[in-house]
Amino acid sequence: MAGQEIVEELKDKEQIVESEAPAAAPAAEEATPAVKETAPAAVKLGLGKAGGFLMLLAAGAMFASVCGIVFAFTKAFFHSDSAFYVQLALEQIKSGKLFPPGMCYSTVLFVRSPNLILIPLLKVISDWMLAREIMVIIMWIAMILAIFYCFMPGRDRRFLAAVIAALLVMNPYMTQDVANETTDMLFFQGAYLTIFFDIILTLGIINRILWLKKEDSALRKAELMIALAVVVFLPLLGSIRMDMILTLPLVAALLVFYFIENGESVSKVLRTKRCVMTVVLVLVVVCAGYVCYRGLAVRYWNESKGEFLTMGKYSDFWSALQNFFNNLTIIFGNVNSAVFMSFPGLTKFLNYFYELILMFILPVVAVFKYKNFESRFTRFLVVYTWISNLIVAGVFIACHQWAPRYLLSIYLDDILLTAAMFSEYMKKRERLTAMTLGLIVVMYCAVCHVFFWGHYRDKIGTDPNAELISFLEENDLSYGFASFWNASVNTVLSNGEVQVLPLWDHEVKDGSREPYDPQSHRNWLNNEQWYDVKSHPGRCFVLLKNFAADDAQQKAKWDEEHGLDANGRSTWVDPTPPETIEERFYSLDPETLTVGDYTVLVFESNEQLQSLPK
Repeated sequence: MAGQEIVEELKDKEQIVESEAPAAAPAAEEATPAVKETAPAAVKLGLGKAGGFLMLLAAGAMFASVCGIVFAFTKAFFHSDSAFYVQLALEQIKSGKLFPPGMCYSTVLFVRSPNLILIPLLKVISDWMLAREIMVIIMWIAMILAIFYCFMPGRDRRFLAAVIAALLVMNPYMTQDVANETTDMLFFQGAYLTIFFDIILTLGIINRILWLKKEDSALRKAELMIALAVVVFLPLLGSIRMDMILTLPLVAALLVFYFIENGESVSKVLRTKRCVMTVVLVLVVVCAGYVCYRGLAVRYWNESKGEFLTMGKYSDFWSALQNFFNNLTIIFGNVNSAVFMSFPGLTKFLNYFYELILMFILPVVAVFKYKNFESRFTRFLVVYTWISNLIVAGVFIACHQWAPRYLLSIYLDDILLTAAMFSEYMKKRERLTAMTLGLIVVMYCAVCHVFFWGHYRDKIGTDPNAELISFLEENDLSYGFASFWNASVNTVLSNGEVQVLPLWDHEVKDGSREPYDPQSHRNWLNNEQWYDVKSHPGRCFVLLKNFAADDAQQKAKWDEEHGLDANGRSTWVDPTPPETIEERFYSLDPETLTVGDYTVLVFESNEQLQSLPK
C-alpha cells in the first residue's frame, strides 16, 4: 500500500508540472522580445585604445616642437648662468676630476648634474653650443621617461595620466630674455629639468611602495627601498634646497597620507611597517646627505652661506605675498603687456584661466573629492601636493625670494596632480566626454607652442652676440673682463676663441651703478685660475655695455605712461645704467672701441692693469 501511494503521488506531481509548463512557456516567449527591445546598448567609457594613441601622437608632436625650440632659440636666449655647465664640463675633461682645481661654486655643488652628460658629448662634438643643446634634449627624454615610470607601476597602470602630464610639462611660455623663467629653466638653461626628474622619479618609486602587498617578495621590497634611498640621496649632494622641495614634504606627506588612510588613527600609522620604514629611511638618507654635502662644501665650495634663505621683516609680508602671486603668473608667461583682441592677448588671457585651474581650483577640488579617487597614488598626490606647495610658498614669502624658478616645483606638483585627476575622470566618462577633455588639453598645449614659435619667429637661429664676438676676433682680442651677464656667455658662444671673465657686479641703486674694478674678480660659477696674470700677461680688454637702445625704448614708454614733471622733465630712472670702470684705470690710456651697444676698452698689458695701485 505504501509503495502504491508513492507512485500515485509522483504521477500527480508530473501532471501539475505538465499543466503549468504550457502557461509558463508563452510568458517566456513574450518576455524575450521585450528584453531585446529595451536592453540598452553598451556605453563606451574613457578614450579607448584609439583615443590614447591619438593623445600619444599629440605628445610626440609637442616633443618635436620642444626639440625645435631648443635648437632654434637657445642662442637667442643664452646667458652666463647657462654657460657654466659647458665650462665646468670642459674643466672636468681637462683635469680628469669631478671637482676641478680652482672652480668656484655658488649655492649649488654640481655633483650629479647636467654637465656630466656634456662630458662625452664634448669629446666628440667640437661645437660647444650644439653639445649643450643635445644635452637639454637628453634631459627632456629622461624626464618624460620618468613621467611614464611614475604613472605606470604594474598594479596601477595609467598610461593616459602619463601622456597628459608629459603634454602639460612641455608647454613653452613667453620669456623676458633673462634667467629664472619657466621656458629658460626647462628649455634653454635646463637647470630645473634635473630637479623635475628627481621629484618625478622619487614619486614613481613611492607609487610602487604604496601598492606593495604582504605576499610580495622581500627582494622586491628591498629593491624599492634601496632605489628610494639612492634617488633621494644623490640630489642632496648638490643642494640642501632639495630638503625643502622634495624630502621633507615627502616625509610629511607619507605620515599624513597613512593617517588619513588608517581612519585618522596615530596608533594604526605607527603599526604600519611600510610607512614607518619608508619615513625612517628618508630621514636617515637626509641626515647622511647633509653630512656629505657639508663635507663637500667645506672642501670645494666658497662664498655660499645660504643668504637667499634669510627671513624678511613681518612688516613686509603683504609686499612679499604680492611678489609671490606675481611670480606665479610669470611662470605662465605673464611678462609683457598685450592687446586683448590679438593672438598674444588671447593667449595670455587663456593662460590666466589655465593658471587658476591648475594652481588653485583643481587642488581644492581634489581635497573634496579625496575619498572618490580609486588610485592610492592619486590620493597620495593630493596630500603631497598640498604639503609641498605650502612649504615652498611659505619659504618663498617668508624669505622674500624674488625668482620665479623657486616656485617651479609647485608648477610641477600641480601638473602631476592634474594629470592623475583627469585620467580618473576620463576613465569613468562616456567616450565623447573623455575625448572632449582630451581635445581641450591637446588644443591648449598646441596654442602654447604655436604662440611661442610665432611670437619669437624673428629670433629663430639668431645669435645676438655674433657681431660682438666677430669684432673681438677681428681685433685680435681673446682675453678680457666684463660684468657677469656679459662674460661667460661670450666665452661659450665663441667656442672658447674669446675668453671673457666676470668682474664683481654692483647693485643698481637709484638708477646709477658703481664703476667696475677690473682687479675685483667674481668668484662665482667660474674658475679662479682663469684670472692668472702669468698665463695672460699681454693685451686684454674690458667690455662695457651701454644699454643705449633699450634705455631709449624704456624711457619713451615711461614718459608716455607717466608724463613729464612740473618742469617738463622726465621722471624715468634708468634701471640698467651704462657701465663704466673706476677712473684710476683710465690713467693707463686704454684704446676705446665701439661695437653695437658695447664699449671695448683695450689695455696693452694685463700685468700693468692688475698691478695698478689703488
